[in-house]
Amino acid sequence: MSDFLPPTTGVETSMAPALPAVMPALAPERKGIDLAVIKKGAKDFLDFMDSSKEVFYGYLYHRTGSEALARTLMTEIYMVLLSRALSFWWFGTLSLSLLLEHADKALSQQSLGEADLDRVYLPTLVWLSEAERASVGTLHDALWTLPAPAQHLLILSLFVGLSDARIAELLTLKPEDVTAQLLTARELLMARWQPIPEMAGKLQSLVFVPSLDLASESTLRFAIVEKYNALRFRRYQWVIIGGLFAVMSNVIVAGVLAFAVITQPPTSLRGASAQVASLDAVLLKRQMELADAKKAMGAVFQETQRVAAYGAARDLTALGLGSALESLQQQQHHDVDANRLMKLMERARTAMVREIAFLVREYILHLL
Repeated sequence: MSDFLPPTTGVETSMAPALPAVMPALAPERKGIDLAVIKKGAKDFLDFMDSSKEVFYGYLYHRTGSEALARTLMTEIYMVLLSRALSFWWFGTLSLSLLLEHADKALSQQSLGEADLDRVYLPTLVWLSEAERASVGTLHDALWTLPAPAQHLLILSLFVGLSDARIAELLTLKPEDVTAQLLTARELLMARWQPIPEMAGKLQSLVFVPSLDLASESTLRFAIVEKYNALRFRRYQWVIIGGLFAVMSNVIVAGVLAFAVITQPPTSLRGASAQVASLDAVLLKRQMELADAKKAMGAVFQETQRVAAYGAARDLTALGLGSALESLQQQQHHDVDANRLMKLMERARTAMVREIAFLVREYILHLL
């Protein structure tokens, strides 16, 4: 039994027209399978397929509007995901979000054909009136114009019947984020769909998950088992080829070394010694040239330092001479001002002699 959907799928045609289909409580989610577990056998991948096929098939049907195209895409996506999971370089987990990601890639490269919504989906909505079913007939056209994330949430919520908490659990999102995104997606859908007023409060009665017939399911399971065996056999082939290549490479290398040792005479070691000695001489010469270069660089550095010190001394000397010359000029200006002041005072004293003598004489006469 699926871990994604409740035991009953689809819509009961015997239900009273006034009541929509109600999804029962969902079972706890089965954990994703990692690479180490899935390599144990095809049964692990079949278990994952059994736990996700109903939700995934319902999603593909409402995403494409065609049962045949949904079955074809579901088979292709499971095959691609099986090949990816059996790869040596994949260490992810199998989950519904990974299936939706592959579905988006497949749908971007697939041209949608004629939809069968009016023959398969709409007749199951027996609790709706003719006008309401006609309005629902244009719902998918508006849905398919929305962005892919909005389509994911709306299909899982409105058509598959999952709760916000369950969608958040399957897509590894926060429940409050799912609720907020669903509210935005519904507002965008209603703006583009523009249904009749009677349908505004009946969006939760549009749940429909088509059932996968036994022949299609059996074909899918046999294809997965056959694909798994083929991939495992191919992996064993690569392992065998790699082992043979490693063994042959070692044999070839060992044979070449043995041939070189056997065919090379012992006197050839003298030539090797001469080559080693010549290499030592060349190395010694290079070391001597390196030492000379280091000495030349040291001399250049010292000369550069001496020139820099001489330039700094000249700059300090020029600065001192400039300061001394400025001080001398200021002293000369002060001396000139002092001499000028003394001359002015002498002239004033000479000019005031007569006035001072007159005042003294007047004072003496006044006393007498």
